Order: sequence, then C-alpha cells, then structure tokens
Amino acid sequence: MKPTIRVSIGGLAFNLEEDAYSVLNNYLKALRMHFSGNPEAEEIIADIESRLSELLQIRINSNDGVVSLADAQEIIKIMGNPKDFDAAIYQDANEEGAPVKGDPEYTDKDDPSQSIFKKKLYRDANNKILGGVCSGFGHYFKIDPTAIRIILAGLVIILFSFFSFKGAVTIIIGYLILWLIMPTARTFTQKLSMSGADPSIENIQDRTHAPQRKYRGSALGTLLNIFINIIIGFIALTVFLTLFGLLASLIWLHFDTEILNANNYLVLLGYNSINLKIAVILALCLPLVALLSLLMKVLFRSAFTQRTMFSFIIGLFIWVGSLFYIGNKSVKFAHGHRQQEDAIENVAVNTKSDTLIIRLGDDYRHMNQQPQNPAVFYRGEKMKDREVCILPRVKVLEDSLLTGYKVEIKKNDFADNDITARRKAENLQLDYSLNDSLMVINPKWYDNDDKWNLETFDVVITTPANKKVLIEGPLKNSYNSKPFRLKYYGRHGYNYHFNFD
Repeated sequence: MKPTIRVSIGGLAFNLEEDAYSVLNNYLKALRMHFSGNPEAEEIIADIESRLSELLQIRINSNDGVVSLADAQEIIKIMGNPKDFDAAIYQDANEEGAPVKGDPEYTDKDDPSQSIFKKKLYRDANNKILGGVCSGFGHYFKIDPTAIRIILAGLVIILFSFFSFKGAVTIIIGYLILWLIMPTARTFTQKLSMSGADPSIENIQDRTHAPQRKYRGSALGTLLNIFINIIIGFIALTVFLTLFGLLASLIWLHFDTEILNANNYLVLLGYNSINLKIAVILALCLPLVALLSLLMKVLFRSAFTQRTMFSFIIGLFIWVGSLFYIGNKSVKFAHGHRQQEDAIENVAVNTKSDTLIIRLGDDYRHMNQQPQNPAVFYRGEKMKDREVCILPRVKVLEDSLLTGYKVEIKKNDFADNDITARRKAENLQLDYSLNDSLMVINPKWYDNDDKWNLETFDVVITTPANKKVLIEGPLKNSYNSKPFRLKYYGRHGYNYHFNFD
C-alpha cells in the first residue's frame, strides 16, 4: 500500500499517492514559472487548478478514490501544451518522460481527451437568444448558430404565412421540447464535450472559459448577425416608443381636465383610487417592460442569469396580481348589474298655464360641465372633494287628445337579480319640486363614497296640441331633446312609433 497525501486543488480535497503528488506539484510549479511574467498569472493558475480538479474528479470516479501516478500523468497529457512551456521546464514536470501533445512520437492514441471528452449535444447557455438550442447544434455540427436561427425562423414564418399553421406550431413545440430535454453545458467538461475542443492550457491562457468555435462561413454569420441586430433594434425601439407613449397617455389622463377629464368618471363609479390606477399602469406597462428588457438582452447578448429569471418571475406575479385586482373589480361590477328593471312614477300637474317650464335648481347654474358630455356636471376644485351628477333625460310628447299636461318619471336601476332591481327602481326618488307651471329638478350628486349605480331618470312630458313645454338651461342641451308627436289610430289606441318634428 502506497502512502497518500490529502491536498486541496481548485477548492476540492483529493487523496494523492506520494509520487502523483510530486508530479502534479512540479507541474504546477512549472506553470507558475511559465506565467510569472503575466499580469494575470494568479487568475490563470486558479483557472488551471479548477480544471485540474474537474479532471481529477473524472479520473477517481472509476477508481478507489485515490489519484495514482498514472492518473496524474494522463491529466498532464490532457492539460499540457509544449508550445506554451519551455521544454526543460515541462520535462521536469513530466518526470516519467511520456510523450506529450506536440512531440513527434505523440499520437491520438496517447491523448486521453479523445476518450474522455467525446462530443455530445448540449445547450449553450453562453451564446443563446432563447434557450441555446441552436447554439448547441451549431457547436455539434460546426455551423454558425445564426444561420440555424435564420433557417428555423424562416421555416416558421413561411409555414405560418403560406402553408400550415400546424406545421409552424409543431416547429415551435419541437424547439420547446428540445429546450426541456437538452442539458445545459455548465461544467468545464460539458463545455468541452459540447464542441470537442482541446482542454489544454492554451484555451485557459486565452482567458475564455467556454470553448472557442471556429465556424465556416463567418462572413455570412457576421452579416446575418448584423441583420438580426437591426431587426431586434427596430422592434426594441418600437416597444420603447409604445411604452413611452402609453405612460405619457396615462399621465395625461390623470391630469387632464379640459378634454376627457376621465377622473370624473372614476369618481362617478367610485373607482377613483390610487390602487386601481397603479393596477392599470402595471397591467398595461409590465408586459412591455419585460419585452423591452428581453430584447435588450438579446441585442447586447447579455447572460440570462438567475437574477434575471427571478426578476421576471417577480414581475409576472405582480402583473398577474394587477390583472386579478382589475378583474375582481370588473366581475363584481358586472355581477351587481346583471339585471335591469324600471318603474313609473306619475306626477300630478295642476296648472292653467299654456307653458310648462322645466329647469334645474339654482345651485346647478354655476356648476362645471364635463368635457364632451353635456349630460354630466361636476363640482369641487380638489379631486378629494369632487362630486359628479347625471342630468335626467327630458322627453316631450304631443297628444292632441289630452286637455292637460301629463308628466311621468321613468326610473331605471340595476341589481344582481330582477326582484332587487325592481325594488330599487321603485324606491328611486328624483328630487324635484312642482309649483304651478314651474318644475325644478335637482339631480343627485355622486362621489367616490356614494357611487353611481347606473340608475337613470327619464322625465316624459306629454302635452296637448295647444300647449307647450319650455326646457331651460343645461336640461335642454343635455341629451339633445326634441319633441315627439304621438299619433292616435282610432280604437287601436296609441301607436308608439314616434316621428321627430
């Protein structure tokens, strides 16, 4: 039994036979001497030790857990490259004088990497746009992955546009399946197996952890990359401008008081809350932010790290939460207004005047009219004090058979069932006063706490042929009211097909 020494290489502990330890120790000393003039010597040596530890793990998997002299020599054959070292120094490190890569007597049979690092199919996480599937195939077949991406995208577009939608979906599903089943090249061994590259000191000294690829048709690949970058850049610019325009529109809607004044409608419905506004902003903007972030990563070839994935997951939860909040509000509103019912209230009019005057109360004469909507008025300078009212609709009919005025108030309300809706409609009260030939209407004011339930009032006035109705102020223009003529057809009664005068 040979004595062993326990040492740490690349942060991992190994049991080495004394002669194997001597060979590897001399090898590392030779490397330090060789890289002594390199400003990155410490970093290079650390990378080499890391690679040595990975190779040692491979060697001891099939043995008794102890690194032998033969194991150490084979690892040196894999790692060593005579053109990077002085011959004398390297011979000191390789005490047994076995042929190494670069010697005339060295053959492929002497290269352990030929059996250890067989080419395998992996996804390339360092050169990916989505999952790294195309990059993995590019490594395996020595083809520029950009060309593979162009061909794949072209097939999807052609099939989708001209031939079969199912064919395009099949390609996309196939890509997703490969994304799931193809392992990612994460370790040094897997990255070497992905392309069959040489695991030598030369690759480590080049400061490239991922194996270098040498593609045929690199000029074509460069042109394709430039073309793809232009397309991605154009899409990213479009998404950015869309996001900027959407945010600008939402900010404008919040402060607008002259054109739409959307805040008044939110007050009217009881939805003028900061929570709802934030939820709307998140629901509309988060997908664009995520898409823009993804496009920028693709454009600059940034790594899709765990931090990035975590950020996307958090953003997804926030977006789903905002949609749930808006959806919950919408479903409750729709459920509470499923049924619509109405009721009629008759108003007794006792006047001998030939003119019935309808107008708003004095408190409504100086209120503000909602832009683009003459039937809505509001008051209150500050939004927290804002109140909004809906003017009733005034309809005038003419019936030559009547001798006096007939006034009806049609009340309309909503609820989640017809019984409740009818009861609410019957209980509605329009605030008005009737004094001789003057009817004064005072619509109800709504605010964020006492919201509008979509209830409406129609004041229907039927007048004899020799009398008239005078509608004053905003009531006249609120719904563009025009008089109707009610025609009577003998014993069949009234025909409610009205004609505008």
